[in-house]
Amino acid sequence: MQTKIAIGLLTLGLSWAHLSADVSEMIFYPQADFSEGIFHFNYQGAKNKNYGFMFDRGFDSNRIVYVRPEEHSIEKLKDGSVKLSFANTDRYSYVQRAYKDDFLVSEENGVYKILLSGGDCKGSPDCVTAENILTVNVPKGYGVRKYQGLDQDLKPLKNPIWQAKGNTYTLTARDVKGACVMMEIEKLKPGQTITPMVVAANEIKPLSAPEPTPTNVPVLTPPVAEVKPVAVVPVSKITAPAIITPTPIVKTEPKVEKPIAVAAKPIIEKPLATTPAPVAYFRNFQLFDNRIVALNEAGKTRLNEWAKVFKVSGNKSIIINSYTDDIPPQRLKHLYATNEIISEARGKVVAEYLATQGIDPSIITVNGMGDADPIAPNTTEEGRSKNRRIEFILN
Repeated sequence: MQTKIAIGLLTLGLSWAHLSADVSEMIFYPQADFSEGIFHFNYQGAKNKNYGFMFDRGFDSNRIVYVRPEEHSIEKLKDGSVKLSFANTDRYSYVQRAYKDDFLVSEENGVYKILLSGGDCKGSPDCVTAENILTVNVPKGYGVRKYQGLDQDLKPLKNPIWQAKGNTYTLTARDVKGACVMMEIEKLKPGQTITPMVVAANEIKPLSAPEPTPTNVPVLTPPVAEVKPVAVVPVSKITAPAIITPTPIVKTEPKVEKPIAVAAKPIIEKPLATTPAPVAYFRNFQLFDNRIVALNEAGKTRLNEWAKVFKVSGNKSIIINSYTDDIPPQRLKHLYATNEIISEARGKVVAEYLATQGIDPSIITVNGMGDADPIAPNTTEEGRSKNRRIEFILN
């Protein structure tokens, strides 16, 4: 799970619940291959007030490439988070670089699933934004399969307002604490077109929901073949067969073939294949889709290979230690409040998948280690990436 960006709109000493015309806008411009992108944030509120943006711990302020007005400040707080502050102004904006891991949830067979945040009001528990507007400019050569408006806790918005013009999609959410956009975007093949589908709150179905059983369907009964009665011939009318004298059987001795001597070929014993030792650990991005606790297809392939190695290794137990970096959960905090909880959840996902590959679940132990035992400094993104990992201990 990579560092999140552009997370909260923060009011300094003012609750937005008392404002009547505050508008937050976010425009996202991804590159054609979804390797990077640009976020453009704009805000308009009441005059002569103090406002600001909050970023997660570990956020690199060098990602912010443009800020207006010039009278602003960027500071790192004691908890490691970054604050971009504005004083006595009613409108401001900034432009920020976005990396792939900031918005890409999954990528499979040319289908990209992205998650974008338009901000989260943090001035007070009941603060809201009058209008939260999120716009996505989909690159040429791609089509939108599905799109949905979510709140700051990734739950479906009750009254999302969508407008689509060409490859530009805009969500407007009114009187909400925060808003997000979830999209499935597919790279088009020559001549291919896609009819986009907006997913409403009442259209969400559980992933495991069974298909409804059809009712009032006539049952077709196959026709029964007609059985005709067999005519019975009286015994008195049956003519006895003629008596045939059998031809005498002459016994002949079978010829015995002499065996032909065949030189025996020497048996060459093949050396036993050596089994490579399992890898010490997997980084989380090698196994999981970003920002969700679910294996990606590449992760399943890696675990399939590892399971084959484990089956022939002769070990009697496996311990799965799941780790995070030192940044607390953000997007998934409503489901996993701490790093220990989210790390244990990911470890259990790995254990459950290994069980489907034939490994006895009774010999698997899962430990959610949270941000304990870092193997690299948490002060850099590369270090945090190494610390987000799954380790295997064999006995």
